[in-house]
Amino acid sequence: MNTQILLVQNPETSDNALRMSEVLQRFLEKHQGDEVRLRDLFNEMENRAFASTLLICALPEALPLPIAGISALVAMPLMLVSGQLVLGFQKPWLPDWVLDQPFKQEYSQQIISGVIPFLEKLECFFEPRWSLFTSPEAERCVGVILLSLGLIIALPIPFGNMLPAIIIVLICLGLIEKDGLIIAISSIVAGITPALLLLIL
Repeated sequence: MNTQILLVQNPETSDNALRMSEVLQRFLEKHQGDEVRLRDLFNEMENRAFASTLLICALPEALPLPIAGISALVAMPLMLVSGQLVLGFQKPWLPDWVLDQPFKQEYSQQIISGVIPFLEKLECFFEPRWSLFTSPEAERCVGVILLSLGLIIALPIPFGNMLPAIIIVLICLGLIEKDGLIIAISSIVAGITPALLLLIL
C-alpha cells in the first residue's frame, strides 16, 4: 500500500486570490462534522502546497496555543516537507497515518479560530515584491533555512520553539504572498536564531 500521498490533489482548481486567513475561514465553514483530518486541511490549500503545509505545521508552535507536547509532532513534518522542498519535489507528501489522524471538530475550530486573527494582522504587511527571492531556485535555498529551523524546534530547548516557528510562518507567508522582502529579512533573522537561543540557555 502506497503511503506517499500527495497533499494537493487538484492544483488546477486553485484560487490564489484568497489569503491564508480566508482559506482557513473557508475550511471552518465547509467542515462542520464531528472530526476533521489533516488531509482535509491540506487539500483545501490547493497549489500553495509547500508553503501552506509548512505554515500549518509551524503555527501551533508560533502561537501560545493550548497544545501540550506538540514540538515533536510538528518537527517531523516540518523537516520532512522542507527537505522535499530542498530536493526539488514538485509537491509535498506525508504518510497516511499523519494525513488521516482525526481531530475533534470542536478542538480544531478552537485552534483555527485563534490562528485566523493572527494571520489577518500579519497579512497586512505582505505584498508582491523582490521577486528574486520567490523564484523556484530561491525557494530551494529557503528550504535549507526551513529545514534548519525545523531541526531547532525538534531540540529540547526551553522556550526555544516559538522564535524559529514564527520565522517559519513569516517565510511561508512570504512565499505564498510572493513577498521577497519579508523572506530576505526573515532569513537573516533565522541566521542569528541559534545565537539568540544560546542567550536563553
